[in-house]
Amino acid sequence: MIQKVLKHWEELQRNIEQLPPEQKAFFSSNINHLSASLQELSSEFQSLLLTIENRYHLEKLNYSLGLKESQQNATIGNLEQELERGKILYKKVTQALTKGESRLKTLLENSSELITIIEADGQIRDQNSVALERILGYKPEQRIGAFHSDLLHPDDVPAWQAYFARLLKQPGIAPPIEYRKRRANGDWVYLEVIANNLLHDSSINGIVINSRDITERKLSAAALEKSQQQIVNILENITEGFYTLNRHWQFTYINQKAADCWHINRQELLGKNIWEQFPESAKTIFFNELHKAVSRNVAVKFESYYEPQNIWLEIDAYPSEEGLSVFFQNITDRKIAENALEKIYSQLEEQTKLLDTVLSTTPDRLLMLDRSGRLTYINRAGLELTLLSNTCILGKTLEKIGWPPELIKLHNNSWENLLATGQSLTTETEFIHPRTGHKNYCSYILSPIRSAEGCIEAVLVTNRDITELKTAEAALRASESRYRILSEITSDFAYSFNLLPDRTWACEWMTEAFTRITGYSASEIANSGWPECNWIHPEDREMLQEQMQSRSCSRQEVSEYRIFTKSGEIRWLWDCRQVVWDEAENRAVGVFGACQDITEHKLVEAKLCETNQVLEGLIEALPVAVVGVGASAAVTLWNPAAEQIFGWQECEVLGKILPIVPSNEVTNFSAMFKSELAGELQLAKKCRRQSKDGSLIDVRISTLPLRSPQGLITGTMKIFSEISAKGRQQQTGNIQGKCDESRPFWERYVRLPHLSNKSNR
Repeated sequence: MIQKVLKHWEELQRNIEQLPPEQKAFFSSNINHLSASLQELSSEFQSLLLTIENRYHLEKLNYSLGLKESQQNATIGNLEQELERGKILYKKVTQALTKGESRLKTLLENSSELITIIEADGQIRDQNSVALERILGYKPEQRIGAFHSDLLHPDDVPAWQAYFARLLKQPGIAPPIEYRKRRANGDWVYLEVIANNLLHDSSINGIVINSRDITERKLSAAALEKSQQQIVNILENITEGFYTLNRHWQFTYINQKAADCWHINRQELLGKNIWEQFPESAKTIFFNELHKAVSRNVAVKFESYYEPQNIWLEIDAYPSEEGLSVFFQNITDRKIAENALEKIYSQLEEQTKLLDTVLSTTPDRLLMLDRSGRLTYINRAGLELTLLSNTCILGKTLEKIGWPPELIKLHNNSWENLLATGQSLTTETEFIHPRTGHKNYCSYILSPIRSAEGCIEAVLVTNRDITELKTAEAALRASESRYRILSEITSDFAYSFNLLPDRTWACEWMTEAFTRITGYSASEIANSGWPECNWIHPEDREMLQEQMQSRSCSRQEVSEYRIFTKSGEIRWLWDCRQVVWDEAENRAVGVFGACQDITEHKLVEAKLCETNQVLEGLIEALPVAVVGVGASAAVTLWNPAAEQIFGWQECEVLGKILPIVPSNEVTNFSAMFKSELAGELQLAKKCRRQSKDGSLIDVRISTLPLRSPQGLITGTMKIFSEISAKGRQQQTGNIQGKCDESRPFWERYVRLPHLSNKSNR
């Protein structure tokens, strides 16, 4: 029995020797305890065999030994089963470990990142070959044993040394760092690096460095930064103010033009809410239009008066996902010019209406209708549009007299509006002439005739044949259309020139608008010698050269000059440029700026000057007295006819209180003047005025308001027609016969001798 046990024992020990170290240690401990028990039993058995007297005890021990043998056999069987399961588990673990190591090796070799293990002294122990060759162009054997800092850019070495020193002091992952390394072909590669100090880990015992190639990202960022800087340069040098707002209405960018307009440091506004910084704008069109652009996601363009700066602004706002981009420019000068033109046009229109009311020597067709629409007067030209005679049409409506249907329809559409508003109406239409059957064009003017109390008692209709004018206008519109298209596609252009050491100019870049304005491409003026080039007007070239020769530092310059376009056209440019000064060379090395085509503005100025001259000449030539009176009743205008009628010279009355009002008429004059300043017109009102010699003159007075560029009434213009006894005697000598009801209606208000003589011949 002992032999059998020992045989099983030896077989068990052989199986244990084949186990992994961990399981072998576990089973060896149990076997050692079992071996000690067997040795003890064997010793007891041997001692019992020597004592025959103790056979009883031997049998008892033999029985005990049998029980223990059964127990040990069961224990050995369990151990054999555990041993078999351990072998299977060991095999699975070994296969998984082999597979994991293979996968890890594949990942490391094909990783897009360069993984490097370096020693504490900075020498390279290992690197993944595929990434090393792809990123730096080296084989692993070329870099193993070399120092990690060998290929670093000289400018990045100090930063790496400081980073590596901190890394050695503190185990674990360090923050990322960026540096450049030289490739095998000599190029520089930007790397983003994360290092992990694992010197304390016995399985690594080194520093693991993960390097990612970020060269493309760096180059893209540099290109983007350069592009953004060019945009900023353009925005800083355009003639318009520009700022951007985020979705919270906070300033994110403001160019210098906008800051100058607001008279504020732009750094103080960045990040601030526009409505908090400019609360007065929250109650104006600015607020409504900018909110409209954001809420509806549409671009808006509008003009508004900015009261804090006393200026007019033209605003263009463009929404985006980030917020709002706003361009604005000061158009105060343009508004003043427009208001001046509007004032002149208004004055000319009022004078035209006045002359059309009192004169009948015009070829225009004139009709007068009472409030019920019945004809009370028609001139000879008006009779051409009806087949009836003058004697049978008075007191009838336009429908009854056979007026052209197109004109009747237009008249009916305007009649009620005229009576309701009391304002003159002017329009144009076409109609078929009842006598010729041809299509004609006419302008149709309805003017109210007021009583002394200011009520509308009649309406004057002026029908002017504009057929020839329309033909000319059609040709003019065709010409203007071509000009407008050309004007609409022009805009400011920006440019940049380099000044070379030999004092020649080289064009660096120009925006496309330059070609649209001048006809030249940027390549055609790449080395034009600006400003000595031929496309600068000879009379302005010297001025530009003097500006450039007087430069001594970086500065901003503004000038206006003329150019010849490629087609030979002369255009005006407003040029705002920034000089780039090199302190080391003590000279200007370049200039960049923006130009605006102001040709149209120059033409408007010339037209305004011409219009003023025409108006002044008209007033000087009028046969009636024209007197301008300011709001303080001081004389501002006194034409030659006023000198002849009232006796005072212009130098005697200008700037002084109007001297022609008799003492007994002061109260009436003050009341009438007050109503005139309120906008009420006076038309052929009879009154008495005083001449320089003290004699009284009966006159008829008509007035119209004088307005400021802002539209405010600043005084009145008074037109006097003399109707004194002396004047009537003079007229009687030149007019034969008496006026009757068949005479033109204007003879009730005005006597013009030369017209009367002509009508009586």
